[in-house]
Amino acid sequence: MKTYFTRKNFIAISIIFFYLVIVLLAAICLDAGSFIKANNPIALLGSSFGFPSITGSIQFYIMECCFLVYILVFAIAFIYEMRLAAYYEERRFSKKWLIVYLVTFVICLALALAIGLCAQYPYDLTLMGNNLLLFLESVVVGTIISVILGAIIFGICALYVNFKNIDKPYRFFGIRNKELEEAEAKAKEEEEEKYDEQGQLAQSFGESNPTSGTGNNIVGQGVGSASGEFNGDTSLKESTLKAKEIVFPGLCSIDVINEANREETFDNNITLGVLSDKLRKYLAKQEKLYFDIHTIRAFIAGLASSRLIILEGLSGTGKSSLARYFSDFISEDSYFEPVQATWRDRTNLLGFYNDFSKTYNETEFLKRLYDATYKPHHMNLMVLDEVNISRVEYYFADFLSILEYPMDKWYLKIMQLPYDFEAPNHLEDGILKIPCNTWFIGTANKDDSTYTITDKVYDRAITILFDDQNIPFSVDEDVTKISLSYDKLMELFKEAKETSSYQMKSEDYTKLRSLIEFTYNKFDLTIGNRIMNQIDNFAPVYVACGGKKDDAIDFMFSRKVVSKLEGRFEEYIKQGLIELRSLIAKTYPGDEFKYTNHEINKLLRKF
Repeated sequence: MKTYFTRKNFIAISIIFFYLVIVLLAAICLDAGSFIKANNPIALLGSSFGFPSITGSIQFYIMECCFLVYILVFAIAFIYEMRLAAYYEERRFSKKWLIVYLVTFVICLALALAIGLCAQYPYDLTLMGNNLLLFLESVVVGTIISVILGAIIFGICALYVNFKNIDKPYRFFGIRNKELEEAEAKAKEEEEEKYDEQGQLAQSFGESNPTSGTGNNIVGQGVGSASGEFNGDTSLKESTLKAKEIVFPGLCSIDVINEANREETFDNNITLGVLSDKLRKYLAKQEKLYFDIHTIRAFIAGLASSRLIILEGLSGTGKSSLARYFSDFISEDSYFEPVQATWRDRTNLLGFYNDFSKTYNETEFLKRLYDATYKPHHMNLMVLDEVNISRVEYYFADFLSILEYPMDKWYLKIMQLPYDFEAPNHLEDGILKIPCNTWFIGTANKDDSTYTITDKVYDRAITILFDDQNIPFSVDEDVTKISLSYDKLMELFKEAKETSSYQMKSEDYTKLRSLIEFTYNKFDLTIGNRIMNQIDNFAPVYVACGGKKDDAIDFMFSRKVVSKLEGRFEEYIKQGLIELRSLIAKTYPGDEFKYTNHEINKLLRKF
């Protein structure tokens, strides 16, 4: 669908133009002072209707031409606007477009009236009345003549068409059958177009057209075979592999590398509490990175609650280092992808098919994701560095949606493959299943060079804030790496979630809901089922890591609710924060809810 005029549009414009010319001709013929004889047929037609004989002035013809020109302009604009509505895939007569049409009509009418009235100067009411009456006479007579001529032309065309098809049956009573035949013909046409498209795509992949039944490079099966066999022709199989490797060279290389079975050994005799403590000490002793134990526990509990973790804070606070060296500590290699400011869609992460090179531009991100499908027992951490230097909901949109589904439905469409193309091993029908052992970790700086991360992303992620100075501490014991499998980590998470004492109790929900009800009534902020599920998964694992349940609830409440007040400076916000702090002190007495109180104090300092 384009915005240019079609032949039908030009026909409509031509009919309107033809009608306007007839109206102008009628005005000239009705004018008693024109160069045409007073007893001409059109003047006689007007007299038969009782129209008085009027002499037209120069002001009349200016007014007449203005109206006719602006009627034509409006018709052209109206047709173009209808084409524009279709181009944007919107209903042509929706409320929005009806308003557009009305505005166009009013503008054209106003211009015609303005110029027509200006042309009447010096103003004479009698002359103006005669001009208006002659204009109306010309419109009436012109319309009658147009209808008569239209009927004559239609009759001639109808006679011509019927005489031309005189030997063919006329199915006046077979309209239903005719519509059925047309529908079948249209379906057949669409099917042929579909196969043509598949054939063109197949040819661009180095294959023959699957519908042609010829060619020596059929992918996935022999010529004319539907069974997937090569009918004994090994050259076809070799050409198939060659085509596959040309289109997806990187993914096919991963298939070859992972063909051999490798022995895997893991140090699975560990608990979440020991994991948290050893990780913190390892980072301090080996990498000189000093993290608060609460940050380590929140990071591990975050892995149990969401497959998207955001490490947010000022530059140089250790966000990227935590993601990198956690992988190093568990004897894995995390993947780092620096986000670019120009990223606007999924192709920056997943690549695209290049029509010129006839290959798929495979990104390192896609190859790492594909390689993880061969390593189901290993943890796959994919780090997007400076995730908010471009808009996350643009380039990461597919993953935000897919990760909401159950793990067995994490299907990612890479591209539409041609008919019977033999794809890389784990790219069946052009679809890649995101491995269950995958986490996406984004590091986000908070400065003027970055975009604000939307609530859509925050609600799906576990966000850890890095805004405190890391205090060094000494580690005397010898701390070494461990080898932790994905299966063992998921087993530890499951044990923690099933431990009754670690789970959220009714009294925990009661206290939390009192805070949520307050924030909803005061700030119009609340949390949905997704965040409540995250809390249910986060709290038990946080406790299993050695923390307290109230600290886990405090962390989630501060990041999921209170942090959303940042940037709001309405008058009632300050008083509401003070009242929220008082409510927290009553609900959680003692030195509790330090994350939320820290967030509240930080917001209050900005008022």
